[in-house]
Amino acid sequence: MALADAADASNTWVARWIAGENRPFIVTSAAIAEATHVLGNGPEALAFLEKLVARLRVEDPAPVAVLAEMRKWNRRMDYADACAVLLARKHPGAVGLATDHRDFSVYRVPFVSPRGEFHG
Repeated sequence: MALADAADASNTWVARWIAGENRPFIVTSAAIAEATHVLGNGPEALAFLEKLVARLRVEDPAPVAVLAEMRKWNRRMDYADACAVLLARKHPGAVGLATDHRDFSVYRVPFVSPRGEFHG
């Protein structure tokens, strides 16, 4: 979402990070839905997201697996985060891109954020 919102404090960081990477990017439908909601479904935001998503691979874990992962975290984890965690585990060498450093550091999957990275 930070990439689509120029006013977001993490916008520049995300844009630089993505520009410097030469690997495929995977996004989940849950993350796209969350982005459209946060960005208010405005025409500019939707146009930006449409262009962005056209360049990404969309992959969704099975909903039953997502809900089971959420249950492990006792209300801390939302659906989009659970999808990202499951995909990070599924794809060897995958690194999650997150602006929510606090939650992803608890989930214990490799990720990068504006506050640093974790590769444990």
